[in-house]
Amino acid sequence: MKIKFIHIVFIIFISFKISAVIFTNYINGLNISSVSSSDISSNSYNFISKDSLYNYLKLSKLISDSLAVKYIDLGEIESKILEIPFVDEVLSFIDIESNFKLEIIEKKPIMDLKDYDFILSNKGEKIPKIDDLSLSIKSCFGKVDSIAFGDLAALGNYISDDNFFINHIKYIYSDSTSFYFSVNDFDYNVKLGDLNRFENKLKKYKGFYAAKVNTDFLHKYNKLNLNFNNQVIAQKK
Repeated sequence: MKIKFIHIVFIIFISFKISAVIFTNYINGLNISSVSSSDISSNSYNFISKDSLYNYLKLSKLISDSLAVKYIDLGEIESKILEIPFVDEVLSFIDIESNFKLEIIEKKPIMDLKDYDFILSNKGEKIPKIDDLSLSIKSCFGKVDSIAFGDLAALGNYISDDNFFINHIKYIYSDSTSFYFSVNDFDYNVKLGDLNRFENKLKKYKGFYAAKVNTDFLHKYNKLNLNFNNQVIAQKK
């Protein structure tokens, strides 16, 4: 009997807790949340402002200056924000004080395609260009097949993460069949070929450069070719 009594007490306690949670959620749902652009945070590359995001959601009638928490549709808000081509990830939530919060992660720019009206993100996605917006990323000139966007973005990531190449490479260009890069401090251009195994090609070049940089060798050539296994082919001026 004692065990049965404890079991009944436990069931009553759990039922009370569930009822309290339901009641609390109901009351919180009636709370009024004050919403403003200050409730939005972003790791901004200056593609979009917090004010523009706030106005975008207001025009979409998903938020207003103040509204009941239960009428805030977080899923619909996140879906709407993800339609913006500058946005990579979004998280929205209501905190314990019934305040609405929105966190935005913009797409990270990695390569400026000079012959197009967009730049590439670090994931190979398109980001529309914005006039007068200055970005510290490498440029690529010439036509690039869209199937190479992912590899070109990977190349951009590799360059930006390497202390030598980020300072050494001036820009990249393509003639539709091969990729090349121009360098700072010397007059030669370097042929990568396609972007398959570009990491190995660049490691091979780095070793070659380190061996020759303190000699007159690099001043005598205008073209280097990395498109061969285990060797660098140099062409004199």
